[in-house]
Amino acid sequence: MIKSKSLYITLILTGILATALYAIPQSKGVDAVLDKARYYIDHLNYDSSILYLDSAKVLSRSTDDRLNVTYINRLKGYAYLKKNQYDSAGFYLEKARKQAMALGNDTILAIAELNLGWVKHQNGWSDSALISYKNGLKIYQNIGDTSGMAKAYTYLAHHYNYSGDFDKALNNALKATHIYSKKDEPGRYIKSLIQLGNSYENLKDNDTAIACYKKAYQLSLDHNFPKEATSALINIAVIHYNWGKVLEEKNDSMRAREEFILTKDYFLKAIEFNDSINNKNQLALVYANISTIYRRLNEDQKAIESAQKSIELANEINNPGVLLRALNNLGICYKKLKDYSRAESCYLEAMVWARKLHYMEELLNLTINLSNIYEINGDYKESLKYSRLAASYQDSLFSEKKQKLIEKHKTDFEILHLKDQNKIKELENKKIRSERNRSFGIGLTIVFLLVVFIFFFRMRVRKNRIIAEQKIQKLEDEKRLMAAQSVLVGQEKERERIARELHDGIGVLLSTASIHFSSVESKADEETSEMLKKANRLLKNASKEVRQISHNMMPGVLSKFGLREAIEDLFEDVEEAGEVHIDMQLICKEERLPENTEIMIFRAIQEMLNNTIKHANASAISLFMERTDEQIIIEYDDNGSGFDTDKLPSDKSLGLSGIRSRIDYLGGTVELISKPGKGTRYSITIPMGSTKE
Repeated sequence: MIKSKSLYITLILTGILATALYAIPQSKGVDAVLDKARYYIDHLNYDSSILYLDSAKVLSRSTDDRLNVTYINRLKGYAYLKKNQYDSAGFYLEKARKQAMALGNDTILAIAELNLGWVKHQNGWSDSALISYKNGLKIYQNIGDTSGMAKAYTYLAHHYNYSGDFDKALNNALKATHIYSKKDEPGRYIKSLIQLGNSYENLKDNDTAIACYKKAYQLSLDHNFPKEATSALINIAVIHYNWGKVLEEKNDSMRAREEFILTKDYFLKAIEFNDSINNKNQLALVYANISTIYRRLNEDQKAIESAQKSIELANEINNPGVLLRALNNLGICYKKLKDYSRAESCYLEAMVWARKLHYMEELLNLTINLSNIYEINGDYKESLKYSRLAASYQDSLFSEKKQKLIEKHKTDFEILHLKDQNKIKELENKKIRSERNRSFGIGLTIVFLLVVFIFFFRMRVRKNRIIAEQKIQKLEDEKRLMAAQSVLVGQEKERERIARELHDGIGVLLSTASIHFSSVESKADEETSEMLKKANRLLKNASKEVRQISHNMMPGVLSKFGLREAIEDLFEDVEEAGEVHIDMQLICKEERLPENTEIMIFRAIQEMLNNTIKHANASAISLFMERTDEQIIIEYDDNGSGFDTDKLPSDKSLGLSGIRSRIDYLGGTVELISKPGKGTRYSITIPMGSTKE
């Protein structure tokens, strides 16, 4: 629902903004377009800003203005950063960084480094983010830009707060605040005060933290910065909420309620400010938070209304993290009111997003809640199912700690094990020698050893000959396998190259041409306008086909987000058609597999699905995939017409050959079971040690 709604809104925006773009007098050129882009960034309308930045880039390239192109790439990366689309943000910011280095423009280079650091932080690359922040600070220090230095100190303060080094966080926040307090930059001064408050809060100095937040709030009112006022209010509310929880744990319910009421008041004021600037992202988050407060105050109906409002806004802005939180809150409210059917629905929808976001703790809590609901309803089979699923998520959460513990003691264990083995072997040898001395005479022992030697020598010669033959055969097999693997890898690289060129080259040209057609339509006579509309429709259809071909050749979701999301996206498209029921269970770790491994597994599953849709006439498909430390297991079933594997037609055998060759490339095995009228089943096992980079 989110995808289709977002696409619909984007199409409408594209048409409106294309018309507006060409209403700008051409004499203003790229500067007028950039002014529009910056205006939309300042007003949090990042989709519109990106459209204008694309047009500004086309104009800048036409005049070979490389500095402007670099600046536009930096702004575009920043816009994607604010949209939380970190892959796209990283792409354009890295491009801007390299271009700024080539041009020797330290100003763009420094801010690109800071923005890239934030992208890395959001992707979990903390050490790399710190390097980028320090690079940005060093550049600003070299060029004597104190405002830039303060900005870098603010980023560093956030980094150290996040990593738990609160003393360094406070030191950097104080530096930033000191610089901004002497400059006429109230917006940045307010942000530095908020970051300073965060540092004091992490050091448990909550009174000083609240003082910083309140000063930031007052300055935001004085200088009309409603967004910053909202941040200050939310931070104050969170401190009062935490105080309330502490008092609640101490059974001081009266004072705890007072703190929760204060928290509610601050959140309501934050909602008022967000409404004034239409900041839907913050609104969605605040509504999710205040829903929790209403629950603690036993105002259940208001809690439900706030959670529903948060869900509505999160869907509108496509924010799955807030959507997940709001759905969980709504489920808790319904469970509290014993409306188990609605609670179940909320938890199940929340689980879909938790899986996509790989939020293991949320998945664990949701499965426990679902298990409890099914137990209350007497559905013990489902209760047991989710109880087992919860156990698997619990194992996943502790697997990393277990692995570290194992690694910590691995060396000592191996040494002790080796010593024990040597002692055992030594005792066994002594026992053998003792028994031989007692059982045989010296002469008989010599004869026996001579016979054993001759036999061993002959066996060794024979064994060496067999090994040599096997090595030759293995080399030939490896040669054939390497040739086949080179073809497979080459095919996938070529698919990726063509898909990228279609999307970034022809796709952009078609979109730009469509914008030009739209601008000319309003200025042409009726007959010409009608012809232009038809031509424009054809261009849009062509652009759509190019995007679809690009996606089919190399799905963007596979390269950006990984195998799990790509498989889910593939099967969601089939299920949305409504003709085939999909039962899918993917149990995977968070870390990505090597790129070639993900591509080969995806192509194999895609081929199985294509065979089912084209030939099997199936009404149901089941896919189970589990990734353990040792292997990847894939079980695929359909209830289609099936076939006799001994009489496999050539068109189907080609599909099976593609599946086998890809799994062979990964060192895995494929077992195919099918009979006429009995459906088809693929069982695939891939050792983790054989996955390809």
